[in-house]
Formats: sequence, C-alpha cells, structure tokens
Amino acid sequence: MSWLSILQVRVATVFMLDPDIPMLLNKLAGKGYITARVKPTLEGATIGFLEPPDVIAGKGTVRIDYNFGRRTLGIESPNPQEVLYVLNEVEDCLKELNIDIQKALIPYEVIVTAIAFLKPKFTDIKYAFRDLLGFDLRLIEGGFISEGEEPTSSKWFHLRVFPIFSSYKVSSKEYLYRVTVIYREERSKIVNFIKNIENILRRLLQEV
Repeated sequence: MSWLSILQVRVATVFMLDPDIPMLLNKLAGKGYITARVKPTLEGATIGFLEPPDVIAGKGTVRIDYNFGRRTLGIESPNPQEVLYVLNEVEDCLKELNIDIQKALIPYEVIVTAIAFLKPKFTDIKYAFRDLLGFDLRLIEGGFISEGEEPTSSKWFHLRVFPIFSSYKVSSKEYLYRVTVIYREERSKIVNFIKNIENILRRLLQEV
C-alpha cells in the first residue's frame, strides 16, 4: 500500500427517546459552537438546521447532526482527534442534561471512510470459468466482518474494500480503493480505535 487518506470519521449514538436537542444546543453554544436556530413553539421547538442533512452544530472541521426520525446523534470530521475532542464535550453536555449515553440503543458506532492505493491479497484469487464465459473471474473487492457477531448487535465490525473503477487499470501495480469501516464497541475501545485509526487501517489493509 503506497498511500492512504482518511476522508471522514463519524461517531453516532442511537437513542431510545429524543434527547432535549434545544437544551443541548444551548449548552454547546456556551462552549463556542456555531449552533442551529431554535424557534420556540407551543409544543416545544423547531430546529433550523445549519446544513443539510440535519447539521445542528459545528466547531472547526467537526459537524454535529441529529436525525429526529432515527433518533441518531452524529459527530463527524476528517480529523480523528477533533472528533474525540468534540465527543468529550458533547458527552459532558448530555451528562448535564441527565442523559446517559451508555443507556442508548446503540451507545457508540464509528463509521470511517478512506481511500487508498493498494493491491489486496484477495485479488490473487481467480475462478476458472473460461469454458462457460470465455474468460476467468478474479476477486476484486472484499468484505470482512467480526467472527461470531451479528450486524444487529451492539458489538460489530465490518470492513469493506472496493475499487474505484473510474481509476482501474489491469496493468496497474496498485489500484485506487474506497475503504469503509463500521465498528460498534464499548467506549474505551472506540476511543482507542479512533486515536490509532490510520495505523489500524494500514495493518488491516496490508493483511487482506
């Protein structure tokens, strides 16, 4: 692998009930965040999102969003360290509102998007179909999951590696790949994963 770039790191929490978003925004504004406009109504409040889709606050490269339909709070940025910093601040605000993330439906889910020039080992796998198709087949993309876990559980890992075909050439030594990771775990492991995301991705991509 000659090159790897992290495009986006996202931490998401799925709640059973909507947290008090207007109060959360008030707390974040006090910490220097740009926040969405809150308009009081007879039944509560409406949120004027900063950006589509669903962005309610921002600081630096980080955007915080909330999807009311899915009850999902997200923190994302191309900078992993900034994601961790904002995660700590958002958690502090939620604690002040008596909201425990650990009791959420899905407390922590990390979604990582990256691109890399590489030649995965699985691309050496070929299937003989010349008699059927007039040509053989070669494995060019792959997906890997945590063994023994299910995609609906609170602990899950899914690595997907697939080529960007607009840049694909058979003669190339390496190909441009898009890499995505979905990872659900307890907080300490999620934090460690984000802190070391580039090294972890490099190790994974060298082995597959």
